[in-house]
Amino acid sequence: MDRKYHNEFFQYTETIRIPSKCNVITFVNNGTIDVLINNFPVTAGSSFSIAGNQNEIDTTEYYIDFGTSTAGSIWVIKKINA
Repeated sequence: MDRKYHNEFFQYTETIRIPSKCNVITFVNNGTIDVLINNFPVTAGSSFSIAGNQNEIDTTEYYIDFGTSTAGSIWVIKKINA
C-alpha cells in the first residue's frame, strides 16, 4: 500500500520556536547571516535535514535563533505523513 504524505513550507525571519511533528524536516538558510537551530550553526547559503525512519514522527521543538540580526531568513520544509 502506498503511504501518502504532504509537504509544508514556512519562511521565518525572526527568532522563534517551532514544533516539528513530521517525518523529515529541512532547514534552508537563505539569509545573509548564520543562524542557530537548537544551538547547531547553519551558515548562510547552506541547509541540513533530519529524517526519521518509516512511520517515525519527530517531536522535537526547534529553536531558530537569529541573534540580534534583522538580516536572517530560513525556510523550513516538513514532510508530513497523511
